[in-house]
Amino acid sequence: MLLLTLIMVITVNTIAFSQQNKSDVLFQNSETDSILRTAKNQIHLLIDNIPEANLNDYGFNNKAEFEKISFAPLIKIYTLKDTSIIFTNTWRVPVVVDNEYRSLLTIINEDGVYKAVDYGASILAKAFLAKKTNQTIGLLRVYELKSDFLMEVNTQNQLKFVPIENANSNLYDLTDIINLIKNN
Repeated sequence: MLLLTLIMVITVNTIAFSQQNKSDVLFQNSETDSILRTAKNQIHLLIDNIPEANLNDYGFNNKAEFEKISFAPLIKIYTLKDTSIIFTNTWRVPVVVDNEYRSLLTIINEDGVYKAVDYGASILAKAFLAKKTNQTIGLLRVYELKSDFLMEVNTQNQLKFVPIENANSNLYDLTDIINLIKNN
């Protein structure tokens, strides 16, 4: 009975998520433009004061590279609440220099206003680039596991998750992740 309930929750969650993604497409261009404009206008607030000695930690070789910054497609950030996947109103914007992912700029939507709130995660940026595919639609942050997973949608509109921090490229479904949390 518990298994049947869990399967029903996952099915409803997957259907609701796919419907949300379809409606997101309608607003994606203006939203994406606003987020990228925020990234461009606010990134220097977070990087200009990085000490020369720490530039490598943030994905730069020197401050001259600040002028070469461009941005790759946005990464939507999701998390779990109970057994549901929820969007966090957060985007990670890959910072690119010389065609290379260097780090991630974090943009949030707070009361309808986009703000750059964090910069870093150089290792995560490179791992994301190495593992992402055409089916990648976002990043699932699982705080209980202290792990990130690529979110992918297959041709049947089913969500699958790929762990990002390790060499394991197994595909997980939501039930697998919930079981990982329970067994942790």
